[in-house]
Amino acid sequence: MIERWQNWISAFDAAVESDDWERLRPLLTDDATYTVSGAPFACHLVGADAVLAGFRKSIENFDRHFDQRWWFGVGVREFAPDMVTGRAMGVYRLADKPLLHFSAQSQWRFRDGQVAAMNAIYDLMESDSQAALAWLAEYGSTLDPSYS
Repeated sequence: MIERWQNWISAFDAAVESDDWERLRPLLTDDATYTVSGAPFACHLVGADAVLAGFRKSIENFDRHFDQRWWFGVGVREFAPDMVTGRAMGVYRLADKPLLHFSAQSQWRFRDGQVAAMNAIYDLMESDSQAALAWLAEYGSTLDPSYS
């Protein structure tokens, strides 16, 4: 299962670099979902088309405005035969501003070798989430991380 997750992450990173989101379609079920909770940009996207459009929107309106971007999994493990869990950690650099960093508890559920559901759960009581929101208020008021 971890290998499938790693394949998904590699393909996602390649889509970010190339802006070719269709390369992810074979890795998603037709009814795939992406749910973000606990953040101002919370969403629930249903269907591969909506998920891909949401990724494209968020990357274009947020990530691409930074000089550098790093995403990686922390504490990733197989939770069940069809599920991988861990923390998705993001670190961003913008000019001479302090680094922006935050993480979300995340789950990826697979069905028949494809991603069927993804969940990112932000906890606004965590200090890194609070610091990220403060960073966005001070330096990123024109950035839009939303997916829908």
